Amino acid sequence: MEATGKGKDKENKTSLVDDILKYGNLAFDPNLADESRQQGLEAFTTLINGSRTLALLPALNLLAQPGRTQPWLRPQLMSKLALLPLRARGVQDTIEFILSVHPSSRRIDGGNEKRSGISHEALNAVSRLLSSPPNGIEPGKWFFGIAPQLFALLQGEGEVEMDRVAAFVIGFGILGRKKYGAPHAPGWKAFVEPMLQCIDPSLVPGISWKSPVDESIVTLGAPKILVESLDLARALRNLLALLTSHPHPSLAKRLLRPIVLPLWAIASWPRANESTESRYCKPSREMLKILVQLSSSSKGPSTINESSSFDVLFTILQNITFNGRSDERMMCWKYNTDSSGGLYVEDIKCDNELRNASDINITQIENATERFISFLGLFESTPDFSTEISSLFMSLCTKWMSSQGARKETSVLTRIKPEDDDTMERKIIEAKIMQKFMNAFPDKLVSNSTQVLDLVDQVLSDFAASRRGQQHVADDAIPIALSLLNIVLTSPSFRGSTDTSNLESIQVSLKSIHRMNYDGISTTAHNLLLLLRFRGTIEEPETDSVTSSTDQPVEDRKSYNLALSYLTTIDSPPPVRVQGLALLSNLVQANSPILDIPALLVLYSSLLLDEDEYIYLRAIQCIVQLSQRHPKSVMKDIIERYVDSNEDYQLDQRLRLGETLLQIIQNNPKAFNGETARSIVEGTLFIASRRGRRPKDEQQQQKALETKQREYAQADEAWDGEVPQLFDEDNEDEEMLAQIVSGWESKRGEEDVRVRASALSILGEVMEANISGMSSTLVSKAIDTSIHILTLELSPSRGILRRAAILLIMHFVKALDTARSEGKKLGFGFVGQSLADVKRILAYVEEADGDGLVRQHAKDVIGGLTDWEVNSLIPPEVLHPSEVGELRGLHVRPGNGIEEGGRMKPRIEEVE
Repeated sequence: MEATGKGKDKENKTSLVDDILKYGNLAFDPNLADESRQQGLEAFTTLINGSRTLALLPALNLLAQPGRTQPWLRPQLMSKLALLPLRARGVQDTIEFILSVHPSSRRIDGGNEKRSGISHEALNAVSRLLSSPPNGIEPGKWFFGIAPQLFALLQGEGEVEMDRVAAFVIGFGILGRKKYGAPHAPGWKAFVEPMLQCIDPSLVPGISWKSPVDESIVTLGAPKILVESLDLARALRNLLALLTSHPHPSLAKRLLRPIVLPLWAIASWPRANESTESRYCKPSREMLKILVQLSSSSKGPSTINESSSFDVLFTILQNITFNGRSDERMMCWKYNTDSSGGLYVEDIKCDNELRNASDINITQIENATERFISFLGLFESTPDFSTEISSLFMSLCTKWMSSQGARKETSVLTRIKPEDDDTMERKIIEAKIMQKFMNAFPDKLVSNSTQVLDLVDQVLSDFAASRRGQQHVADDAIPIALSLLNIVLTSPSFRGSTDTSNLESIQVSLKSIHRMNYDGISTTAHNLLLLLRFRGTIEEPETDSVTSSTDQPVEDRKSYNLALSYLTTIDSPPPVRVQGLALLSNLVQANSPILDIPALLVLYSSLLLDEDEYIYLRAIQCIVQLSQRHPKSVMKDIIERYVDSNEDYQLDQRLRLGETLLQIIQNNPKAFNGETARSIVEGTLFIASRRGRRPKDEQQQQKALETKQREYAQADEAWDGEVPQLFDEDNEDEEMLAQIVSGWESKRGEEDVRVRASALSILGEVMEANISGMSSTLVSKAIDTSIHILTLELSPSRGILRRAAILLIMHFVKALDTARSEGKKLGFGFVGQSLADVKRILAYVEEADGDGLVRQHAKDVIGGLTDWEVNSLIPPEVLHPSEVGELRGLHVRPGNGIEEGGRMKPRIEEVE
């Protein structure tokens, strides 16, 4: 029986507490002999080691509280309690214990406790405990002890939502703190280095890689494996799970930047079967995609701490056939695959010909370039990503053409540094990439016509000069330059009037090339020359008003579109969505004119339904930030969504809308007045009263009830009678809690009690924040609603509603007292018979209400009313607080000696 089992658990807990006290006193009592204490210590240690962690946690937590045990025993018990997470399964047991006792993460449903969601407060409590090494234990030992268990929970090996808790502890609690999460710190070594060294062994210096000791037969010539395939797959899986479960973009960039090339090598593995693709290639490709998306907002040249998406992609492009490290200054290794498709890391000699130009693998180059183009295709729907593609293409063109001969670099292209070791393999790769770019993205290759014209002008000028013996330029660059010129000239957005200096120089070069009579090249140059002249004759001059727009709105529009793509894409991971919210927040802070406030509110409201707590909490912050610029329009929109007359929102979303509305009014109390205040008060009163009807909810409840009745009927038919109760539900406390929670839910289309309590709480808070913005009629309706709730809705399930109602009266009393002290005349308050009626009802509530917290609140409100009555009898100060009378010891009254012009008359008085 369930009750019998719980009774036994209580008996076992009591017995364990008694045993711990008994043997603890024998082990640590300073009044006992050393021999007796040694025997007691052995028995105490045996008891602790032989007890289950779940049984020890509540027992030791109870005994470790101040005053429960002797002062000399409490430190020993606290030490044992602190070491419990280091046990096998100790981390999960500790997390479950904290969540079971934390009030914010518990919910009762039908008498059975179940965790439907872990609050942010509970996560912080778990994180503070597990991320803080106990006294006497080195941080490294502590973190290395709990790291395997947290990684196991991160992979979903624990209970429901344990992966989320593990990601929070690792990401925020440990790696989010500079003391433990900085490179080479204890937390970094325990959680990050084990993953990174499996992906790139050369990143962690000083690691001694040993061959397996259980190998009795050594095969000569066999590769020396540094990282097994299972370890590499586990590292990729752990890293991806941490990134997708943790929403902070900065942590993702910190973890991924050092391993860009290894991730690319795995993501573009050429001999990938289905197992290799799912275990290695797909996770690596997903992490690279996250890094590129998080780096897209970076502008300007890269720095040590920041890199743009261009830098990430260009790094891959420069090492597109990367398969390992061959630098003599680092550990030399490469990836390889076994017969089952698993990837592993093997040791190689540093003179290994990983990048030997004499052994060019055309097939490998073809596969790598094809996979790079496919990877870029993942971002084709991302707004403004064509700029990155154009930058990559122009960088390749500049580098490839400059390698054909010496030329002067322009200031526009200073971010590109030509490599000195351009081998034949690299030239083939660059040519392949440019060819595939032209085939895959022909309409996105040129985004800056001036930059292209500068490049074309330089190449054509050098070629024309080579005919006069000044220098030699290979003919291979000329067809490409002419093709780029053709793309620019035929673009609909090209205006030749803005680039006259370059075009004049290009025309001179085209004339020279046409006179050279080269097959193909001269004809093309002549056709382009005619095209230039033709465009010049039909091109209409543009007024300055057309081109007077600044670049800032354009950049804001790009950021806005990028943020929307991050937030609306279905498969966007949490770090990318947080990055999108950060982009929108920057635009709101800058008061950008391109923002559409109603559309932005719709987007933020939809994010309030997000299951990820980090996302919807950040969305609430963004709405509050937006209200600082547009307070009244945001308040009006939020109250309409909160009332939800069309029943479009779920319970959780409405409660979050209510929290948002409360924060908005608290941040903008002066905007709470007039028509805005009236609509908010009327909306919250409509929700708080019993007038609200929700027909759609009533239909869904009726359908759910009919379905449950059918299930019960089918069960009774299967049992040929009433279904027997397998458990004895005689626990009165649980039964009462179950009734209370079931009473919160909407019945027969009525408003949910939790939303009604939320509305009353908001009304009370805004009343105290700015009561002068409310009319006497609205205040009277609010007080009447609270009084009616206190006298009519007396069931236990309405306890939270009565608490909110009596707190509203308390807020009103505080608002009256604040207005009196500030000298404000409101024109309403508690007077005469109304004051007596309110005090009489509160006195009755204090004596008769079944909720202890409601009774206590009633007592506090009665005391507050009494104090307010006394204070209201004291007249306000007539003199300003800064005015002073005659000074002691001096017959001087400030102000009496002031002349008509405002200056003080000179006055001298002798003082003994």
